[in-house]
Amino acid sequence: MRWSMGVALVMLVGAGAAVTHAQKPQSPARPAAAANAVKPVATVGEIMQLMTIPLSNAVFEAGGEPPKDDKSWAEVRGQAIALAESGNLLMLGSRAKDRAAWMKFSRAQVDAAEAAAKAAAAKNGDQLSAASDALYETCAACHKVYLPT
Repeated sequence: MRWSMGVALVMLVGAGAAVTHAQKPQSPARPAAAANAVKPVATVGEIMQLMTIPLSNAVFEAGGEPPKDDKSWAEVRGQAIALAESGNLLMLGSRAKDRAAWMKFSRAQVDAAEAAAKAAAAKNGDQLSAASDALYETCAACHKVYLPT
């Protein structure tokens, strides 16, 4: 009798696990992948107006006159990091105007802004000025190609 109760218990638990597993909905791979995919919302113009221009202006200003206190250095570092990320946004999906010059200019923006962030973290005015100059040259070169006057 003991053996029968034990076997019945094992079978019942096993059947319950099988039912629980069978009732669990299987999520299709595509919807999960789509839910995790990057979804661009802003246009290139919006990224430029809302992020890139104000952030680059802040870095240019700090490159011309370095911050005087820790709080200001931290602000410039944050602005430079956000500016670098705006360069990454410009390379996503349909925002990329082409796979050649556009990507090169966008990457140069990321690199110059990253250098500015590192300079701000080190509180090094000379390095910040050099990074700001590199950023300006990148912006001017890109605008010459993609924003003709």
